[in-house]
Amino acid sequence: MNTGNSSILVISDSHGNVPALTAALTWARQVQLAQDMDFSAALFLGDGGDDLVPASAKAGFAVPWYKVRGNGDYNFLIPDTLTVEIPRKLFLAHGNHYGVDGGGQNIAAAARNAGAEAAFFGHTHIPHCSMVNGIFLLNPGSIGRSRSNAGPTFAVIECPVSGPLTARFFCLVNKSRKIEVKELEL
Repeated sequence: MNTGNSSILVISDSHGNVPALTAALTWARQVQLAQDMDFSAALFLGDGGDDLVPASAKAGFAVPWYKVRGNGDYNFLIPDTLTVEIPRKLFLAHGNHYGVDGGGQNIAAAARNAGAEAAFFGHTHIPHCSMVNGIFLLNPGSIGRSRSNAGPTFAVIECPVSGPLTARFFCLVNKSRKIEVKELEL
């Protein structure tokens, strides 16, 4: 249900799995059409940036995309980091340059240095949400090559003009050769 917040779709690490990415984007389009969520933007956090065009076209999902390059992306026109305001200042990076496998201290510091209140990253392929030194950290996991028991995952952030950011995680589930989306509890 739309609460007046900006909803932001957050996806990472498709690694060529266009069908999984398409399934997530098809779900997002359906919930947007049903007016359950109003996506103001979508974030792609690296490793599969070339998958966005075919998956978005097939799903009919058209919102502004903000993307960063991952260690498996070779399009050097895509930036390594990006700071955006939608409506609050958010820091985006794949995470490989910030040691996210060992914790969130470095990426939280980078977000703070960029004047952002949140850092969004991928790379670990495991969904994660926490606060580190007052910085909201979120990793949506991997839509294409999950390393978590939940399988392929992505997230939706509610980003109000003021107040706390909140995250919801979702996973893809194969049911009778059809991919469905299920909300996760982390």
